[in-house]
Amino acid sequence: MPMPSFCPLADPIPAEHSALCREYAAVQERCSRMLAQQRAEIDRLQAQAMRLRAAVIVRETALALAREDHARLVARLAGERDTAAVAADLVICQTGCLGHGDYWREQDQCRRTGLSCVLVDAAKLTA
Repeated sequence: MPMPSFCPLADPIPAEHSALCREYAAVQERCSRMLAQQRAEIDRLQAQAMRLRAAVIVRETALALAREDHARLVARLAGERDTAAVAADLVICQTGCLGHGDYWREQDQCRRTGLSCVLVDAAKLTA
C-alpha cells in the first residue's frame, strides 16, 4: 500500500485557525475600546449628575431661606397695627460690611418690602 503524501501547505485548518485568531484579536480590541469609551461616558455623566445635584441643593437652600424671610416679614407686618410705623421702618446697612452681591440683595429686599434702605458707612459710626 502506498503511503499518502503529506503536505503541510495543503492543509487548510492551520490557515483558518490563524485567520480566526486574527479576527478574535480584532473583536477583543474593539470591545476593549468600546468599554473604555463607555467608562468615560459614565464618568462624565456621573460628574454632571453631581454638579446638577449640587446646583439643586444651592437653589433649594436659597429658596428655603427666601421663604423663611418672607414668612418672618409677613408675620411682622401682620403683627403691626399702626401703618405709620410700618412706613417709618428703615433698613440700615453698614456699607463696609456688605460685599458687592450683598449690596444688591439688600437693595432688592428693600424694594420688595417697600422699606427705605439707608446705607451707613461703618467708618462714620466709629468716629
